[in-house]
Amino acid sequence: MKLAPMNYHYLRYSLEKFLDKAAASPFDSIDLYCSAPQLNLFDYPLSRLLKLDREIKERGLSVMAMTPENCVYPVNFCTQDDLTRESSIRYYQRAIDTAEFLGCPKVQISTGFGYFDMPAEEAWKYCRESLSTLAAYCERKGITLLLEELKTTTTNVLITSRDLAKMIREIDSPNVVGMVDMDQMTYAGETVDDYFKNLGNKLQHVHFNDRGHTVPGDADFPMKKYYEDLKKNDYQGTVSFEICDRRYYGNPDKAIDGCVKWLSENTDELDYWRG
Repeated sequence: MKLAPMNYHYLRYSLEKFLDKAAASPFDSIDLYCSAPQLNLFDYPLSRLLKLDREIKERGLSVMAMTPENCVYPVNFCTQDDLTRESSIRYYQRAIDTAEFLGCPKVQISTGFGYFDMPAEEAWKYCRESLSTLAAYCERKGITLLLEELKTTTTNVLITSRDLAKMIREIDSPNVVGMVDMDQMTYAGETVDDYFKNLGNKLQHVHFNDRGHTVPGDADFPMKKYYEDLKKNDYQGTVSFEICDRRYYGNPDKAIDGCVKWLSENTDELDYWRG
């Protein structure tokens, strides 16, 4: 497995602080979370993009995946509202362009939602149409979209691994694959095995976090079992730590240290780094 930290919990600090910590850790790549003030995809000048690319490379890092802010105002590519849907597609087009510029092969994309008082079939249709448009663009750019489900409190479109598999089949593009987030998975009552059963080799990315998007071991998920289930299924894809809980905002370095500690105590993933 290829492992990487994400900068979600560094939003109270400069992006340089995250890059410094990642470079000093056992990881050689990052999952780049894109949100203001660090990296605002709505308005990010070329001069700053060039500077960011240089700073990543100077630290010996690469960008494993890019995670634009998803499914929050004003981003929603499944909505019945034409203007919001079209602007959201342009937003992801900008994300794909940015990923290409940074040499990043994967862009994560979470399902949007339709109006909850309208037929869910409409939102499914718009989701498929929007993703098909973005898939065609990704095929030209050489970028893979990592499609993520969300909880029923957020969406009425993609909620389970079966939903992901069905949508991926309908889009039928080699550049759209699935991923699993341990928090969404457990909330939906699913297992790691369910994702492999339904997605097969289309499962290509993992958000490996404990309940509430916390550091593995900081909550009550059976993270050791989740890891062992990934290994049992011979998972060879990418893994990032999406740490979102605000308890880490004051001292984000501690969260990366916690991820490294958990990996050291429960896996042999970091043995190569120890030499």
